[in-house]
Amino acid sequence: MYKNYPKFLPQILLFLFFLILGEGLRYLSELRPERPFASQRIEKTVNSIRQKMSDQLDQIPIESYTTHEELWRGLDSLQKRDFDYLIFQGHELVAWNNHILPVEGINPQYFRNPLVRLDNGWYLTSYRQHGSILAVGFTLFKQEYPYENQFLRNGFSTKFDLEPTVLISREQSSTHVGIHDSNGEFLFSLIPNGAEKDQSAIMQMSRISFLISILFLWLLVHRIQFRFSNTGATNRLFFLASGLFALVYYLVIWQKNAIIPDNSALFSPRYFAMSEFLPSLGHFLLYSILIFSVSFWFFKFFRLPDNIGYGKRRHLKTYVALGLFLAISALFIIYINQLFYLLAKHSAGSLIITKVIDFDLVAFTKMLIVALLLLSFLMVLERIVVMFLLHLTRWQIFTGFFITFFLLCLIFRGIGIGASDWAFLLFFACSSLLIFSKRRPHLTHSYSTFLWFAGLFAIYAGVVLMDLSIRKEESGRELLIENLAFQLMRDEDPVAEMYLSEIEKQISSDATLSRILDQPEPDPEAIRNHLVKFYFYGFWNRYDMQIIPCWPQGDLYIEETGEIYNCYQYFFHMLDQYAYTIPGSNHFHYLDNVNGRVSYFGVFRFFPNDPNREISLFIELHSKANFEGLGYPELLISEREYGRLRIFRDYSYAKYLNGRLVRRSGDYLFKNELSWLPLATGTKVFMKESDHSHLLYQHSDQMAVMLSRQDFPIWDVFMAFSIFFIFFFLTGALIILIMQWRSAGFSFRISIQKRIQVAFVMLLLLMLVIVAIGTVYYTVQQFERKHLELLESKIQSILLELEYKVGLEGPETTNPGEYLNYQLQMISNVFHADINLYGVDGKLTGTSRPELFHNGLAGHQMNPNAYFNLAYTDAVRYLAEERIGNLNYISFYVPVITADNRLAGFVNLPYFVGNNELRDEISSVIVTVINFYLVFSFLVVGFAVFLARQITRPLLLLQERISSLKLDHLNEKIDYKGEDEIGSLVKEYNRMVDELAISAEKLAKSERDLAWREMAKQIAHEIKNPLTPMKLSIQYLQRAWNDQVEDFDSYMKKVTQTLIEQINNLSSIASEFSKFAQMPSAKTEIVNLIEKIENSRTLFANSTKIPIEFINLAGDPVYVKADGEQLLGVFNNLIKNAIQAIPSSKLGKIEIIVTNEGHGVRVAIKDNGKGIPDEITDKLFVPSFTTKTGGMGLGLAIARRIIENAGGHIWFETEINKGSVFYVQLPYKEESSLSGFSSEV
Repeated sequence: MYKNYPKFLPQILLFLFFLILGEGLRYLSELRPERPFASQRIEKTVNSIRQKMSDQLDQIPIESYTTHEELWRGLDSLQKRDFDYLIFQGHELVAWNNHILPVEGINPQYFRNPLVRLDNGWYLTSYRQHGSILAVGFTLFKQEYPYENQFLRNGFSTKFDLEPTVLISREQSSTHVGIHDSNGEFLFSLIPNGAEKDQSAIMQMSRISFLISILFLWLLVHRIQFRFSNTGATNRLFFLASGLFALVYYLVIWQKNAIIPDNSALFSPRYFAMSEFLPSLGHFLLYSILIFSVSFWFFKFFRLPDNIGYGKRRHLKTYVALGLFLAISALFIIYINQLFYLLAKHSAGSLIITKVIDFDLVAFTKMLIVALLLLSFLMVLERIVVMFLLHLTRWQIFTGFFITFFLLCLIFRGIGIGASDWAFLLFFACSSLLIFSKRRPHLTHSYSTFLWFAGLFAIYAGVVLMDLSIRKEESGRELLIENLAFQLMRDEDPVAEMYLSEIEKQISSDATLSRILDQPEPDPEAIRNHLVKFYFYGFWNRYDMQIIPCWPQGDLYIEETGEIYNCYQYFFHMLDQYAYTIPGSNHFHYLDNVNGRVSYFGVFRFFPNDPNREISLFIELHSKANFEGLGYPELLISEREYGRLRIFRDYSYAKYLNGRLVRRSGDYLFKNELSWLPLATGTKVFMKESDHSHLLYQHSDQMAVMLSRQDFPIWDVFMAFSIFFIFFFLTGALIILIMQWRSAGFSFRISIQKRIQVAFVMLLLLMLVIVAIGTVYYTVQQFERKHLELLESKIQSILLELEYKVGLEGPETTNPGEYLNYQLQMISNVFHADINLYGVDGKLTGTSRPELFHNGLAGHQMNPNAYFNLAYTDAVRYLAEERIGNLNYISFYVPVITADNRLAGFVNLPYFVGNNELRDEISSVIVTVINFYLVFSFLVVGFAVFLARQITRPLLLLQERISSLKLDHLNEKIDYKGEDEIGSLVKEYNRMVDELAISAEKLAKSERDLAWREMAKQIAHEIKNPLTPMKLSIQYLQRAWNDQVEDFDSYMKKVTQTLIEQINNLSSIASEFSKFAQMPSAKTEIVNLIEKIENSRTLFANSTKIPIEFINLAGDPVYVKADGEQLLGVFNNLIKNAIQAIPSSKLGKIEIIVTNEGHGVRVAIKDNGKGIPDEITDKLFVPSFTTKTGGMGLGLAIARRIIENAGGHIWFETEINKGSVFYVQLPYKEESSLSGFSSEV
């Protein structure tokens, strides 16, 4: 073994080199000082950008322009540039090329600063002034929105490569990093928030080095096991190597965290977190790779120990070993099932993928973990089955599996350990398939067996993971319903609270409202109309509103009780008892009045310093039951609020007070009354109704909450199975291809059947892909066309509403803009679309979504392309793709033309809500199409396999019959009725069989005649040998009788003894020839040649002092087709001859060497005996010759006949006084090494 160590030295050195390099780089990165803030780089970038903006500003003709149109055309020439430009004339914005910049109400002179703060971020600026004309260039420096969500993210522009935590200040300070222009003038300061180390590049190199070291360690461990796999130490080496690899793997990855990226989402607790050992989904994947590696080495290198299956009590030892290995494999699948449970329990999101568009990196990682663990189990089970197939029958192994399966079910179900029954069923199904599946001669599996395993794994993964997902969801639903009940007790409305915080500021400073309230007799209807028109419109249609003006000495009549209270005392007492202030508000309060509705109460005091004029306005808001209004865009909700709303995205819920429905949400139609008896407080009950699962929670005596979710539809179940099947099929095929890459028989040559399958599948898949792409494209185009037509229809209807209800001038009020917003909100609710109205100058005059502009998410100016095309060209409409943050949406613009054909403004429909619907519809179509074609592809694969088999079945039958053609028995014809090319081949084959039968009969007769002649010659020769001494003895006895010899009796006795010996010799000759003639026919089977040689070597090694060395260079196992018992007899005879050929006076040595030779295996049995003389070498395999003092010398003749019957041949080489070498060469199939699956997959 030691002589092989230099072969592994390069891998050992490379492993140690990269391991030490990784540790050194890691240590170096920790010693690096804090990096200085990259102020010079930022200064250079800032100055470069400002200079480019200045150069482009020079191209705008602000000195020579005479009309606004010339300015717009000048800006239009800069549309392809990276910067945004605004042109002011005095304080008025007259031209722009960006409509997102919120500059409304800002003095243009403010933009002369090099860095300006707008409502949505910080911008670098450059300006050019000419008289009253100011042209300003903008480029985003840092995005800072009022809130963040999936569309709005704060952070610096990618041009500056700064962390979002860095702060900006216009003040110069010694603790800040100053940024200066090219002349050294101070521009602004940056405030680093926390020091960073310049370790990213070094740490990245360290991680790569550690990863390479792990790969070299894996290759080293694999090569060492492969090199010594044919020795008796292979199992010990497997445990040692696997343990060493696992230890280093654990130390490098888990203890040192050496290859884990810092900012990787897979290695963060975001998607999975369980313990220190498995803190992330990435760690779970690495652990699965470790399990797969050890299982793979077990599959490739583990062997049944030599003392099992042979020797005394071998049956008992084999059965005990079978039971032990089966128990280990069963415990292994139970452990894997437990890992699935942990993956489902501690991971975010579901493990079931029912939509292809949901297949992201996280879903891929989870499915890869599942695939690796299941393939690990399959490899372990396959190794166990193959080990015992060489010693037991299939039914004996199956009986062992069944008993193990039955006992484990009893044990685990009896003691209550939570092992899934599906794990035992998978164990039983896989073991049965492995045992009884039709294997190729070299024990590999067929293509169909591989498909069966992919299907079994898909069913198991789909059922188990779906069951675990349902359990996890139900467990989470129990917690969720408690949280929901708490929220429904308070009945918060985060969107309403956000609105109320903005409205109260406007109400408090509303001069018109103050004037109405200052009247001697304020008109309640006028107050209500004013509040509804300017504040509580649109969104507030989902609320009932009650407005009560009240004086300090005023009385309040309660209709329900008929009682009269002081107004102030009544309402302020109610506030003390049931209300608390909502966050961010000073006037509005949440009412916790347990009425099943969301209730808010506002208090506004006017003229508090004048007792004669003081008046308070009390506003009560109560949500309407089951209101469904215009959807609220996700863009306008913070991430925190959106997260609260998103929790219940897949659920419907209902709130019942005293058994009556008071609130519901979602698609499910709940009953108005509970039909079952009230439950005890705190009770949770799961119920099943139709295709929904309901959880009822009795929160209190009065309130019950029901949380419902739709069950998995049968289509989703089928989709999950299809996705699992295709993923397992592709993953398994890739792994098998890698495993077989360097095998001796690996080749890309594939059979005709596989060619037909591949061609058929590829052709159909190509057609499916083309049709699917065409279907999706056509459908998307149809949907977009439909929505554009809908937009045009809506906008024409909106124009009519604006003309007849609002009018372009609007009503004469003190605040026409807010009244216009109110009117647009009303129209928006009718047409389910957002509306913006722009004036002739392209400035916003009214909107149904004022919060979009109040929050600074968009500017008040119109889309510049739309304005330019509609105002200065002949365009009658303009469709734009617009973007706010990361949200893309469709925006439709049309001009408003008066009756006298005069341009009066522009109407814009930003398709926020409709765009979500369009996106959902298109996504739904795409998902449906892809899912359908995915399922169809799965069916295509199965159909291709079936069709290819049907087409190639006659060819396979023809191949089988041709391969079984023999001269010594009757060959069968093929019955094929088809009149095609295959039919012609079959006819030729049948004709060849007829001719072969005739030729075989003639040949047999000739061989019989020749054999009889040879046999007669040999028998005559053998009989003549003892007859000669018999004749001489009788002649000698006759002479003695004639000579009357005195001691004739002694002569008689001697001759008689001689005659008896020669007669016995004749009898022995007759018996030996009878045995040779009657040698039984060979029982052809798959035989492990290495095992037979080892058995024979062990037999003689225990009975002789001559050392017998076995050198196997062909690998283990090596399978040949022969009679196992006869083959063992051949090696016994050859080893026995080698022992007898060594003189007792010489130190003997025998070597058995096995090598690969082309498509066969060669066995050389070498001795250092006396050799074979030249005069007898030609007669050594002739049945009659022997160099021994006893026996007939028929052993080698029989051996030659056995080897030739197995398709091989035997010969020898010899040298006098140095020894002889007998060679046996036998054929084997293309792949001799045992492998569970063929490389043809």
